[in-house]
Amino acid sequence: MERKLLVGVLGNPGSGKSKTWDELFGHKVHTGKKMRTLELNGVKIPVFLINESPLERRTKLEYILPDNDPQIVISSFLYHKDVKSNFDFFVKHGYEIYVQWLNPGFSDVNDKALFYSDGIINYLMACGATVSVKNGKHMPELRVGELKNFVYAWYISQNKLL
Repeated sequence: MERKLLVGVLGNPGSGKSKTWDELFGHKVHTGKKMRTLELNGVKIPVFLINESPLERRTKLEYILPDNDPQIVISSFLYHKDVKSNFDFFVKHGYEIYVQWLNPGFSDVNDKALFYSDGIINYLMACGATVSVKNGKHMPELRVGELKNFVYAWYISQNKLL
């Protein structure tokens, strides 16, 4: 069975989710209907990008993703009590999950308790996800560098390119 990876950025509106993907690809990007290529260290890696989160788009993942499950999906996620259903989709489809949570506590005045009452991070970790907390307002190249290293190492190991 082919292993699959979800790379997510979780945050409130304005937390730096889109800026992360713009920095990753080196230009402004939008969700498309086709796979795109992310070139890292000379290796061309096919990925599917969901720039605006499904909750912000008010659209189910099934309508955004291509018919066949891409090996690597890169997606924004809105920090909202219903975000678990989005992650659940990827868990049920066998994806390994890596998430950067941007700016927890900075602008979640109304949603501050989500971490505790809805257990979003605990849920992700129980699913085996890797979760890191980042400042989305400061030096995006640092957090994007971490994403690049993770995706590159994962892709190389899965596709036995070294």
